[in-house]
Amino acid sequence: MAFEVLKQAIKDKYKGAILASALLLVYVFWMASFYPALKDSMAMYDQLLENPTFKAMLGSEIAGMGSFSGFMTVELFSYIGLILGAYAAFLAASFIAGEIEQKSSELMLSLPVSRENIILSRFATLVPITIAVSVAMLLGIYAGAAFIGEPVEIVWFAYGMLFTCVFMLTVGSGALLLSALMSDGKKAAFSAIGILLVMFLVENIGSMITSIDWARKLSLYHYAKVTTIVLNHDVNWGNLGILLAVAVVFLVLAVIAFKRRDVNVS
Repeated sequence: MAFEVLKQAIKDKYKGAILASALLLVYVFWMASFYPALKDSMAMYDQLLENPTFKAMLGSEIAGMGSFSGFMTVELFSYIGLILGAYAAFLAASFIAGEIEQKSSELMLSLPVSRENIILSRFATLVPITIAVSVAMLLGIYAGAAFIGEPVEIVWFAYGMLFTCVFMLTVGSGALLLSALMSDGKKAAFSAIGILLVMFLVENIGSMITSIDWARKLSLYHYAKVTTIVLNHDVNWGNLGILLAVAVVFLVLAVIAFKRRDVNVS
């Protein structure tokens, strides 16, 4: 029965996931097609970074901006994490709180399935969705590079998308926790997105203001640095482990919260 719940959840969400994946693939391909026209201007940043002063100010993470990989990381991955995180948060927040709000939780709770399995099946629904989104972006990068005739180190982008996929699952598990605590799907979604936005700002501002550098360790974005992976070929598996650990903690808390709460199905 738990498997049937999972299949129904995937069936309810697969159309939106396919549409989101297709749009991302087209968007990434479209972004890549701009590189030839902007190649010379992007190379100017590399010349600026040869100056030690500018390198200290801007950081070594953006080295190689004149290359195709540098262009894609700066023009795409500098903000796409916020969009993908918001998508995962909005999706996961609707799983429990949304069903309670829409009064469909009565049917959900009447099934011979434990509340633990309900939470786990909802989280499992996120796995194929995040994989589809990540693969779509990777295909967009590869197809875009092939279309404009630029070499691309696709393996490093694949590592980056692996971190992105796990990041989305972690955000989704956090949103699922909020969903298990609330009875309003919209409030749960906007709360999760608000927290996500704060973490995004803390990570980016903290990289420039050393006095709040400590706060960056509380941001999930601090552990999903696609730019560092693609440009510097630096894969920190410890960071991936932290993201997975946080996802597990959020998931366990979501199970506990949903088991202990009273759900009014009337």
